[in-house]
Amino acid sequence: MKDASVAYEVDGATHTAYKLTPVKGLVVLGGVFVVSAAFIALSHALGIVETWVGFLFLTYWGGIEQMKFEKVVNCIVGATVGLAFAYVAHALPLLIGTAGVVLVIAAIVALVYCLIMGWFPVAVNVMAMLFLTVFTIPWIQVKADFFSLLVALALGVAYFVGLVALGGLLKQRSVGKA
Repeated sequence: MKDASVAYEVDGATHTAYKLTPVKGLVVLGGVFVVSAAFIALSHALGIVETWVGFLFLTYWGGIEQMKFEKVVNCIVGATVGLAFAYVAHALPLLIGTAGVVLVIAAIVALVYCLIMGWFPVAVNVMAMLFLTVFTIPWIQVKADFFSLLVALALGVAYFVGLVALGGLLKQRSVGKA
């Protein structure tokens, strides 16, 4: 019988992906749709319009870190650091002009150097760089309310991490009963 899993490596760690049949894939797609629609509805009910921020967090934590709880703190802190640096990159030049631009560039160079060296990995990581890159897109810089973005990030983290944690608890309970 053919193995239904595929092993692959990311950052020196071996991960296993399970091949799905087309029918099981459609069931998973339905679940993704329901979870996403519920998140959008919850965001709307709370008056949060920047739902994409939560999905950006989920894309990295779920896609790259495979929803591992041992990586969630680094992802949360990294996302927050990236968002904070993006805010500073926007605000500092407005406050002090060219000197602010120079300080922002120096700070970003220092962040990248810390990333290269592996220093402060809880705060300076790929998630931080992802959020810094996205939130320094000029259109976002001009249009965004950074506090609203932070609230959207907090909701996304609470919703998606909470949902995965709840799923893990339910799975444990069902295994314990079997």
